[in-house]
Amino acid sequence: MKVKTLTLLMSAGFVLPVCGQLNSLHNHLRPGDVLIKQQVEYVDPGGSGGNKTWDFSKLRTINDEYTLTYELPPLEGDSVYIVGTKRYEKNKVSDNELIVGTEHNTMYYYRLINDSLLQQGHENPSVKLAYTSPMVLMRFPLNYGQAVSSAYKSEGLYSGTVNIRTQGTMITKADAYGKMILPSGDTLSPVLRVKTIQTIFDIPDEDSYTTEENTNIGKQLETCRWYSKGYRYPVFETIRNINLADSTEIFSTAFFFPPQDHLYLDTDPENQALLDELWKGTESDIVNKEVKVVTLEDIMVCKLYPNPVESMLNVEYELKEDARVSFELYSIEGLPVKKITAKSKTAGNYYENIDCSGLHPKNYVLRITANRVFVNEVVIKK
Repeated sequence: MKVKTLTLLMSAGFVLPVCGQLNSLHNHLRPGDVLIKQQVEYVDPGGSGGNKTWDFSKLRTINDEYTLTYELPPLEGDSVYIVGTKRYEKNKVSDNELIVGTEHNTMYYYRLINDSLLQQGHENPSVKLAYTSPMVLMRFPLNYGQAVSSAYKSEGLYSGTVNIRTQGTMITKADAYGKMILPSGDTLSPVLRVKTIQTIFDIPDEDSYTTEENTNIGKQLETCRWYSKGYRYPVFETIRNINLADSTEIFSTAFFFPPQDHLYLDTDPENQALLDELWKGTESDIVNKEVKVVTLEDIMVCKLYPNPVESMLNVEYELKEDARVSFELYSIEGLPVKKITAKSKTAGNYYENIDCSGLHPKNYVLRITANRVFVNEVVIKK
């Protein structure tokens, strides 16, 4: 039986450290990753601090087909990476040092140097911008209460003709932790929030007339991202851009990254190993306290089909010995969805049917228990 372990924090009663560390191994951008985000209506991210509760359950979806991709930069020939206006010899950069993120027709250029994640520029059909002094987005590891700041300068073109020159500061801080109620209605805990504040000021041309009044006019981009241990990318994100002259809002939006989609990237062995380790520790505690250490395969052999499932999930299993058997279906965040009451059965072959027709299309976890030994199987609802 192939087992995929997940952090069902609420059902298992297992609590992660409240200020889980973000690090480059588990949280750095990776080429080849494709994320499906849901754009939702903006909500106030709230203040900083600990033991927060963020309720995002009632947010209306604006666009559920929003994608974000990460790739290696294109190659010139087979030896030089092209990153905007810059060139890098392939043999002089490390693996995954250079990343291009594409979102909403805009390409963002990133570079990881000595555990500092830098943004080096971005471009789209209207704007091409390069940071002459790179902007530090993140410095790994990042834990609750830690912050990093940097000054930057940029220059580029708008519509191919209008010069753009800006400068400002970027401050990144892990400023809050707590639990969040997701737009799906499920609860995820604990989560660490990382807040970035970028100020943007135009640099006037040397031959232009400036006054103290207009040199102070600028913009501020405030972004909050919520992370949970075992997931490479944020689970939720809010973005707000304001005019510093009068504090008026230019635009605001928010995005929900469904947690189950994190677990089904093509590969993410580092985070899968972390989830497996967390569940292994939880299962060992339960087993050592209640029963002898055995595996479920010692008691039963089980088969699920079809999976992905559209309506009825069939569970076919063989008991090798007398056992008390139960099946419990949970959301991926640990909330109970369906339960087949535990029954005592003699050794032999059995069938169970679980009606999934009324479930929302997403991923679930079926906990299979025999004599208080259990495993978790991923069930995908189409």
